[in-house]
Amino acid sequence: MGVFLRVWAVFVVAAKRLFSQRWLALATALGLVASVALMMSVPLYADAVYYRVLRQKLERETERPPFTFMFRYVGAWAGTVQLEDVLQVDEYLSTTAGPALGLPCKTFVRYFETDNFQLFPQEDVAYADTRDPLTWVSFGSATDLQNHVKIEGNFPAVADPAPDSTSSVEVMVSKSLADELGLQVGETYVAFARRKLESGAQRAWQIPVTIVGVWEANDPKEEYWFYRPEALEDVLIVPEDTFRGRLSAYLSDEMYLGVWYLVMDGSDVYASDVNSLLVRINSVRQKAAALLPGTELAISPAGALQEYRRASALLTFLLYAFSVPIVGLILAFIALVVGLIVERQRGEIAILRSRGATAVQVLGIALLEGLLIGALALLVGAPVSAAIARIIGRARSFLDFTLRADLRVGITLASLRYGLAAIGLALVAQVAPMIGAARHTVVTYRQERARSLRPPWWQRAWLDVLLLIPAGYGMYLLRRQGSIALPGTRGMLSTDPFQNPLLFLVPALGIFAITLFILRILPLVVSAIAWISSHLGGGVGVLLAARHLSRMPGFYAAPLVILVLTLSISVFTDSIVQTLGN
Repeated sequence: MGVFLRVWAVFVVAAKRLFSQRWLALATALGLVASVALMMSVPLYADAVYYRVLRQKLERETERPPFTFMFRYVGAWAGTVQLEDVLQVDEYLSTTAGPALGLPCKTFVRYFETDNFQLFPQEDVAYADTRDPLTWVSFGSATDLQNHVKIEGNFPAVADPAPDSTSSVEVMVSKSLADELGLQVGETYVAFARRKLESGAQRAWQIPVTIVGVWEANDPKEEYWFYRPEALEDVLIVPEDTFRGRLSAYLSDEMYLGVWYLVMDGSDVYASDVNSLLVRINSVRQKAAALLPGTELAISPAGALQEYRRASALLTFLLYAFSVPIVGLILAFIALVVGLIVERQRGEIAILRSRGATAVQVLGIALLEGLLIGALALLVGAPVSAAIARIIGRARSFLDFTLRADLRVGITLASLRYGLAAIGLALVAQVAPMIGAARHTVVTYRQERARSLRPPWWQRAWLDVLLLIPAGYGMYLLRRQGSIALPGTRGMLSTDPFQNPLLFLVPALGIFAITLFILRILPLVVSAIAWISSHLGGGVGVLLAARHLSRMPGFYAAPLVILVLTLSISVFTDSIVQTLGN
């Protein structure tokens, strides 16, 4: 019970603190919303841009809808087989492959085709060995073909399944073949083939066919078409039941070509999903090949997905490199507001410690406050980040947002991680000062209020001087080469600024390092002013102000950082715009 009461006390104190300091809490939340929105908008924009590139690339290369999968078995390469040999892989690709890929299936087409036959008029089939055929044709069936073509006549009826039946098989021919040979609806022909069996004997097949329809594609560019309609001009179209019942029972090794065509919906695929999707694609490919050796995945987005993943990650890195100064400015603002909050709470923390509160409770209160503000910032910042990504997508040039963009922007778990990272940094910035404040009693707190006990940690670690070293080296390279070049393709040096993040990182690093160095030397400068004012007479106000600033540099450190960073970023951005505009 005592543990519960102590935990409940932490919640109560945190809620009362946020309410009593609601304007500072609101300022912290707004800064954190901006930080979360900026951090999340970068991966959202990069993913949306390269998803559009991915779709265009797939449509251009395959001339089919994006996220199209085509499995096929080609008898010319792997040998013709019986339909019974295909049933297992057909069942898998027809029912299981779609869910195994993890994508909704928009279109599925199964296409079977036999080897070639010679087409003769009925009266000439007796002379098949001595006369030339009208043309070479094959029998084929495609799922739901009748709903995607214009038919002059009727769609073929299912033929008698008896293998020794002499009844005619109703077929449908393409309009181009009918126009070329003068074929008419209602005419009967004979498909003839003579092939060598595995035993070495010759066998002849004669299949009477009656033309009951002439077809033409409704829309050759429709996503249904697994092959171009022109590729089916010499195919006698029959129903699937005719192929399975009549032709399969009559012919030997009738399966010359099998195609399984799946058009999947990839609108919910993001860069973070690519790895798992590639694993699933490879698993389905291997399963199909195991069920029917020789089955191959002829068309898939696997190669483009790998490039999409790499390009999206690269663009995300580049955009973060360009955004470093802005992110630093936002974090400095958050640190300033948090510093004000901590400063106001130091006396309260000292009293709490004097009255028995533990350091863990004090840190728990600060952590809970940060979590509440962070949760609110994440809820608000996530939709704002999506809006920022769309605005960036409309950018035509600097401050010109008139471009019409059709970017697909969606919040993902990967983008949420960036938002959580921003909240984590804010939590560190909020809890870290509390660690030092929780150690003080009322006496030590009063001493620290009178004068700062020691300089901040980054000055004691000489971080500002250490950061000046890489910044100075980058400036040296910039002056020597005219630009900071990185190894490009084929051993060449790339000077494209959008392919070279160091060109933006070095100025940002220099700005930050110089700002910290100014904070180091500024108290010395102010102390010199106070000394000069005390000996030469510069007025009581100037003397008191100079001595106060020299003794309490932490009082103006954060506002000065924000001021210097803001001015530096303005000059930096203006120089980038002028450089890219020339």
